[in-house]
Amino acid sequence: MADHEGLESSLRAAIAERLGAGRFGLWFGDGVRLGVDGDDLRVDVPNGFFQQWIESHFAGTLIDAGRAVAGRDLRLSFHVEAETEPCVGDVVEAPNAPGRDHDPITVVIPKQNPAAQPTPATAPAPSRERPRAQSTRPLRRLDDFVLGPCNRLAHAAAVETAEHGAAAFNPLVIYGGVGLGKTHLLEGIAFALRSKRQGLQVAQTTTEAFTNGFLEAIRGGSLASFRAKFRRADALILDDVHFLASKRATQDEFLHTFNALIAAGAPVVVAADQHPRRIAKLSDEVATRLLAGMVVKLDAPDVETRRGILKAKGLARGVALPDAVVDYVAEHLRGSVRELEGALNSLVAHAVLTGKRLDLTLAKVALRDTIRHTARAVGLRDVERAVCELFAIDADTLKGEGRSKSSTYPRMIAMYLARKHTGAAYSEIGRHFGGRNHSTVISAEKQVAKWLRDEQRNGLLSGFETVGDVLAGLERVLGA
Repeated sequence: MADHEGLESSLRAAIAERLGAGRFGLWFGDGVRLGVDGDDLRVDVPNGFFQQWIESHFAGTLIDAGRAVAGRDLRLSFHVEAETEPCVGDVVEAPNAPGRDHDPITVVIPKQNPAAQPTPATAPAPSRERPRAQSTRPLRRLDDFVLGPCNRLAHAAAVETAEHGAAAFNPLVIYGGVGLGKTHLLEGIAFALRSKRQGLQVAQTTTEAFTNGFLEAIRGGSLASFRAKFRRADALILDDVHFLASKRATQDEFLHTFNALIAAGAPVVVAADQHPRRIAKLSDEVATRLLAGMVVKLDAPDVETRRGILKAKGLARGVALPDAVVDYVAEHLRGSVRELEGALNSLVAHAVLTGKRLDLTLAKVALRDTIRHTARAVGLRDVERAVCELFAIDADTLKGEGRSKSSTYPRMIAMYLARKHTGAAYSEIGRHFGGRNHSTVISAEKQVAKWLRDEQRNGLLSGFETVGDVLAGLERVLGA
């Protein structure tokens, strides 16, 4: 007993030295016990919230401290104390940091969803090795996806594929910018397919892993095994398919795998950062195969969707966000879901580490730099550059007297974006885009707005179905 207590005391001292007294006292108080169990550094925590936070923020510190005390590398092993686990709906409060007298952060323990647990078909096989610390990120499912106008069609297509497989449409291609939910939908489809049928073989990976596996199979003489793994699968779910660009041999391998699965009636779902027709150096054979099913786009979330995402992410972490904080973050951070998740992490960290209540005042302080660097000002030249690059025209053509659709169409879009995002007056915009008067800019703004209302089809650029798609693509470039 004495040895155990001495070891724990040494571990606590080593961790406190590395973290400082404030953070150590906050997260490694009486509710957390430390010890060495064989080759494991055992961490007993009072609930899942503490485990998630300690594992994601202090894993390296714990391993370093364990090495210093034990003289060898130890693996982290977390254990939640079941008898002290908060009940569903309980409210717990993280303790104030030493020396603080502010209100503590309120953490609501959310209900556990049995459906989020792995089914027998996805449970890992027993292992003789000591268990390593497992990721605490819950499996993402389709019914966890926060819906809005930006993603409703993509989500509906994912649900249709999950429920009806290849009978719905094959393949399903989901594309959009970084952090908009593509991987979430892929994981949700995979989870739903496995849940429906025990033993279903779902080949789920990234294109980079597919490429590396293919090259290793060639070098190791195991190509037949590699091909059997993918071509005999019941479903293929492949993320980041744009990674195939310029890799001719891998494209050919993917094409043969794709054809084999389609012929067998197995659903194929892929995600990319842009429309298949706009992926540079993707062969026509691959691009046309991907276009043979359904291609759906994910746009950046609008403000209402961003509010819903923040609330959902907060509840998933057990944090009840005040409406004023949700509104503030949603109004100022417009890029991606990952950006919102990062903001939420910063808010929780600031609240916990300072012992202050998570309110609007704290949010403005915690996110001051993030918002300043994210919400950059958009100028007329930024709009000009983005439009010229997308439409492959030069500035003289954009500003010139040409009346062909290839010049007037991008010019009107440029004026619309300039009015929406730069704050410049109609007259200033008119002068910039060829010395035109303010009435021309007003007319252009009204025309583009009408296109948006009517969901006008895009007739100039491949890879964009509507004028709204074109504008969304330009706004992503502008960071607006």
